[in-house]
Amino acid sequence: MKIVGKKNVFDGHYRLNLIDLESEKGEKFQREQFETPDSVGVLVHDAIKKTIVLVKQFRIGPEKLLLEIVAGKVEGKDQDLENTAKREVLEEVGYEVEEIVKLHSFHPAPGPVSEEMTLFYAKVSKRASKGGGLDSEHEEIEVIQMPEAEFKSYEFNDAKTLIAQKWFTMNF
Repeated sequence: MKIVGKKNVFDGHYRLNLIDLESEKGEKFQREQFETPDSVGVLVHDAIKKTIVLVKQFRIGPEKLLLEIVAGKVEGKDQDLENTAKREVLEEVGYEVEEIVKLHSFHPAPGPVSEEMTLFYAKVSKRASKGGGLDSEHEEIEVIQMPEAEFKSYEFNDAKTLIAQKWFTMNF
């Protein structure tokens, strides 16, 4: 399988591309690609309070509120993943990161989406602001402090949060 052409057909908050492909048998066909920036997911752990700091926010894909770990897009001139993770933690939940560890990178929806997400573990204890997201990005985020034991057994329906939950359960 190889890509033989790529055309942008919509350029809004995200991009939609039409990809021309050719199979090993020489068959030509097209697929749509939803092009989004790469992103980070951050498992925020307040080790002193023994809580996981989560966010509850409306997500346009499933058209409902989701309870999930902190996440955000890599954007602008700063393409550093660790800096992006720290920025998102401060913006969304109001904590300064004391320790950060890269866990893994993966493609959350590899069929139609270009995004690669990098997952981090962040240890925190000092809250610098109330969090809640940025007004300029129209974020309305509720910060949730969940006890470690509840986090380990909670039934999430968000893939990055499930991966973070599995990692935390195996390591704490």
